[in-house]
Amino acid sequence: MVNKIVILLLGITISIGCFAQKADIIEARTSLKANKNLDNAEKLMRKVVAMPEQKEKDRLNNYVLLADIVKKKYENFNESLYLKQLKDTSAMFLSLCNMIATFESLDSIDALPDKKGRVQLRLRKKNSEYLNLFRKNLMKGTQYYLSGKKYNEAYKCLDTYLDCHEQPLFSAFDFVNTDTVASKAAYLAIYCAYKEKNYPNIAKYEEKALTYKEKAPLTLIILYKCYLEQNNMSRAVEYLKKGFNDYSENTFFFPRLVDYYASVNQLDTVQTIVEKALEIEPGNLFYRLAKNTLQLNKGEYDACVVLGDSIIHSNDKIAEAYFNVGSSYFNKALLRNKQGKESKAKREEVNSYYKLSLPYVEKFRRLRPKQQKRWIPLLYTIYFNLNMGEKFEEIDNLARSAEINEEK
Repeated sequence: MVNKIVILLLGITISIGCFAQKADIIEARTSLKANKNLDNAEKLMRKVVAMPEQKEKDRLNNYVLLADIVKKKYENFNESLYLKQLKDTSAMFLSLCNMIATFESLDSIDALPDKKGRVQLRLRKKNSEYLNLFRKNLMKGTQYYLSGKKYNEAYKCLDTYLDCHEQPLFSAFDFVNTDTVASKAAYLAIYCAYKEKNYPNIAKYEEKALTYKEKAPLTLIILYKCYLEQNNMSRAVEYLKKGFNDYSENTFFFPRLVDYYASVNQLDTVQTIVEKALEIEPGNLFYRLAKNTLQLNKGEYDACVVLGDSIIHSNDKIAEAYFNVGSSYFNKALLRNKQGKESKAKREEVNSYYKLSLPYVEKFRRLRPKQQKRWIPLLYTIYFNLNMGEKFEEIDNLARSAEINEEK
């Protein structure tokens, strides 16, 4: 008895569901014919096609009705644009994305085999040809959204555009081999994704974006930053190396590559990079300064002084060159002070290095007054050893003040 009641209730529920489904379909079809309430009609049909229990023919027909509704919505936007009555440009482009996605779903239903295993594809040719008339408008939508810094919406247009390459619906067009702006679209896609810090979306089009030669350095910069922000240093450095090797004239890659290898104390690698850069552009002051700093870090003080003086002679406003030369003389004084027994001759030699260091460090101070942590320790030691009373007192006060500020 209980089972009969359950079956009866189930039958009633199914009947009510079928009736409601038919009512929704009738209402949606009526709205389409009247070209009114299309948003509600779409909502009704999306609910209908989501219902699991449908006959094969009914499911296809329901998807056709849904596709016709979203198609009509987009055509209405186009008509308003033509009549210069369009009030929501953004909605028009999003409607295009929605239309293409809906027709792709319809195509997947149309491509299902029948009971005999046959695939007939009754709708693909007509639908793909229709959609291809408007697909290029997705790039216009991208530019529209980019101009307003709406990166999520721009990415949606680009993702829809590029996804057509993979969709069976568009297979006849062979977009993989015929689409001449795909690499540009991929570059713009990773740009938009990076702006929103959407790293998975960057990875999706990373490979394709790298083929866009016009913006190749910018693509590499975006990918470097993407992996850096995810703490994936191996991939980040990969893109720095590629950027430096392929686009050495771009000033972004060289200093970051040098800084990275210096930070992990791979000075031989730094030297290789610097020497390669100088081979490409021997007179480049930036590369020469990098070599000069490397000489200081490797303890090649005499060579550092020679190159540093040469850089200063070329441009007397380069603060780092003064610091490098001054530090080289300063370090030579420290090294000599540790060698042998104390003597008058040794003290005079040590002080001679301090005297040589002094004008360079003082010049660095004038050029970089805010970098106290770099010049205070050097001048403190120099003034003390050279018995420069007033200057030592001044630097001592600065040092104490700096310590107090750090404690705060």
